[in-house]
Amino acid sequence: MLRRFTLILLSFLLLLPSLPAQETPGKHSVRMGVLLPFKEKTPRGAKMVEFYQGMLMAVDSLKHEGISIDVQALHTGSTANEMDQLLANNKLKDCDVVFGPLDAAQLPALADYCDLHDIHLVVPFTSLATQLIGHTRQYLVNAPRTRLQAEALWYIQDQFAEHNLILVETNENNDEGKAFGEQLRTEASHRGVYVRTFNVEGDELALQQALNAQRKNLFIPNSPSLKALNHLTSKLKDFKRQHPEYQMALFGYPAWQTYTQQLLSDFYQLDTYVYTNFYRNPLSQRNEAFDRQFMQWFHTPMSATFPRYALMGFDVAYYFLRGLSLYGSGRLQENLPKIPSLPYQHPLFFEQTQEGDGYVNTFVQLIHYTPNQTIELITRNR
Repeated sequence: MLRRFTLILLSFLLLLPSLPAQETPGKHSVRMGVLLPFKEKTPRGAKMVEFYQGMLMAVDSLKHEGISIDVQALHTGSTANEMDQLLANNKLKDCDVVFGPLDAAQLPALADYCDLHDIHLVVPFTSLATQLIGHTRQYLVNAPRTRLQAEALWYIQDQFAEHNLILVETNENNDEGKAFGEQLRTEASHRGVYVRTFNVEGDELALQQALNAQRKNLFIPNSPSLKALNHLTSKLKDFKRQHPEYQMALFGYPAWQTYTQQLLSDFYQLDTYVYTNFYRNPLSQRNEAFDRQFMQWFHTPMSATFPRYALMGFDVAYYFLRGLSLYGSGRLQENLPKIPSLPYQHPLFFEQTQEGDGYVNTFVQLIHYTPNQTIELITRNR
């Protein structure tokens, strides 16, 4: 089952509804730790500060709901040795939840420490699924690429079962696109579906031979790069002008969100679908209000990154802190799907990798740029 939400890009803005009234929290105090390289004078250090600023806004929202949050934010550095030194002081042993780290090298020691003290560990950035083995209270916000691509392939199977699938060879050596193309071929073969191939350097005849005049044709490039996308969209638009009888659609990667400002018209024209685990609606009044509040709090606008780190910090912190306030540490996991949240950018749906291991956020949605110039969000009914 799928849910569809349309964001109309016309003369008005979409305002998201308020959260419904929830049961009285079972706990009015939560202790949280945040371990990130706050003092690092680099672009990534600045992103971590912005992530933490979003978390503080979530804490403030929960305080207005009567929930007390004790926050302990510590600078981690980037090495395993620095993490060992940080944990030796035992400042975190009474936390209910810890958020971090940024660097994968620091994760094993922190995971062991959290296990020892029965602390929930939320890992916002590192996406190493192997680190979940044996750590039942660990949560990966960013799923490994293979898992995200598996979810994207589910959408292809569900949404485009009657389409003619065309894998576009871009002649780029891109690991992400190569892996996705291989997964697509394997999954299609298991279903007895034939995937056609078209090289982006091919001429009009080669393109026409890849198409099916009786079906809608879905083009899937094997690279997410802007160069490859520009090359492909130019070729498809030229062909479409000469042969309007062919039905076409385009399927692509989370990184395509960063090209929207340049290619929005092309996305509409080519009926484009983008799979992603995050999306910020630029026309939402609720998001605009957050932007203004962020400016009031920190006297600087949010960085225009993909994703917005402040929004990510808010969504992740609000979800777990609200969950702990409702269900306590002992009952959090059995109630993960029930945690009330209204994310600005990062919806969360956690699944346990296998019994005895940790959890991974498997939420993926499709952003559909329709030919009638609207944006439709398509999500699985969980």
